[in-house]
Amino acid sequence: MKKIYRAVALCFLLSLIPLVGYIICNTTKPSHQEPPSHIDVQDTHQTPPALPPEEKIFEQMTLEERVGQLFIFGIDGTQILDPSVTQFLSHTHPGGIILFQKNIQNENQLKSFTSLIQSTTKIPMFIAIDQEGGTVHRLEWSDTLTLSPKQIETPQQAYSIGLARGKILRNLGINMNMAPVAEYTVSPTSFIYPRTFDGNLNEVVQKSSSMIRGYKISGVIPVPKHFPGHGENNVDPHENIVNVDIQNTQWNQYIKPFSILLQNTDVDAIMVGHIRFPSIDNLPSSISYEIITNRLIKELNYNGVVISDAMEMKSISSFGTQEQLAFQALSAGEDILIYSKYGNNVYDYILQQVEQGNLNIDEKVKKILRLKMQYNILDTTNLPSS
Repeated sequence: MKKIYRAVALCFLLSLIPLVGYIICNTTKPSHQEPPSHIDVQDTHQTPPALPPEEKIFEQMTLEERVGQLFIFGIDGTQILDPSVTQFLSHTHPGGIILFQKNIQNENQLKSFTSLIQSTTKIPMFIAIDQEGGTVHRLEWSDTLTLSPKQIETPQQAYSIGLARGKILRNLGINMNMAPVAEYTVSPTSFIYPRTFDGNLNEVVQKSSSMIRGYKISGVIPVPKHFPGHGENNVDPHENIVNVDIQNTQWNQYIKPFSILLQNTDVDAIMVGHIRFPSIDNLPSSISYEIITNRLIKELNYNGVVISDAMEMKSISSFGTQEQLAFQALSAGEDILIYSKYGNNVYDYILQQVEQGNLNIDEKVKKILRLKMQYNILDTTNLPSS
């Protein structure tokens, strides 16, 4: 019997030899199957992604042209440009011009003048104006242009005025309005009171938001002002230092008009006032890193363009020279500085600081270019492909 069992076992083992060979052959030879369809095979010769339009423009600009985008200047003239103005514009390549009463005679003249201004530069400019209506206005040809914020009763009316006024401005070659005043105050003795909307806090915010939307749809950039707000202060920042004595614990309540506005409205540009809050920072808001970068940009998540009030005002003049103030403002988070007069040396000083590596302006300039493209001030249809 043992011989029979051995014979059967031997036969069984011999029968396994072909199966073992098949397994060995098929587990050692290389596979020629196609990779699964869900696996991405990278192409090492892929074309790099196209640069965004503002990057293309930025790369083509000289450093001098980039620095110029940070400035809006007031100039002389109504129909022709004085040689000194032409030379100044050629030297500084400003990002914009702000118009005052001295530049304005009538509609036809203004339309020609804004066209002349635009012809002097490679990168189209912001042509700005302070057309709040009421006590602050430069154009006075219709009630639409001059209607005071105090006379605007509803958000719907605010929208309609913003839309109609914006269309008039755009037709004149003006593409930026330093308005509306989005501050809230209930004191008739406040410096800013005559320039604000009437109503409770929410009503004022709704009117501000509606007017902003009207301007935007008209193609004009609205610039609500003056963050963080003058409050009940009766001091004119053109003439003296404005101090607001609130504690840090009162800050969130104080800035509610702006925080609610920014939360509910697409604000592309905002103006920061020369308002000092001694318990928060010894420096006025317009040159305060704490207030602009930490509180406006970071805490309120604001990513639009930040614009200064006119930098010659006495409210900040005691905090440094014009050159020092310009550097402080840009370092604090401002993107554009306004000067009501031309011919100062701030441009050359800022250019020098950028050349020396003391100030990085790249993102500021790209942000400004994006804003110009958004409002069709800067045409990108004919940009080079590279």
